[in-house]
Amino acid sequence: MQPGGKDLFYGDANCSLCHMVAGKGGRLGPELTAVGGSRTREAIIDSVRNPSRRLAWGLTEASKEFPQEYESVTVVTADGKQIKGITLNEDSFSVQIMDTSEQIHLLEKDNLKSFQKSRQSAMPTYGTDLLSDKDLKDIVAYLSSVGAK
Repeated sequence: MQPGGKDLFYGDANCSLCHMVAGKGGRLGPELTAVGGSRTREAIIDSVRNPSRRLAWGLTEASKEFPQEYESVTVVTADGKQIKGITLNEDSFSVQIMDTSEQIHLLEKDNLKSFQKSRQSAMPTYGTDLLSDKDLKDIVAYLSSVGAK
């Protein structure tokens, strides 16, 4: 039997490693509970196939007090440690980053060897070699069913 969209989301497609639906899943990427009710199926498919094309500028989520940018960031600390992730908060003096393991780091900018932001999505590009059109349509159908509730 072929797995359904929900099984793929939480299983082989690895979506839930970074994305949460209805309180279950990862926190690195946007929360997707309402995405099926707010975006077209075509837009969701495009976001999976071309994740950097429309990287969210100031995406507001119910679970976050301030808009989340989802910009990728790479920093090198004074002791040479490289941290990759997304920016949670930033001001003139400090930056708060969630790394790819969902660990949160509060860093003073003056103490960093390097600080690089990118509009390149942290999400890998899911071509048809990684995720078939049928499986992606099943995942989108699952997200649409959750978003419609």
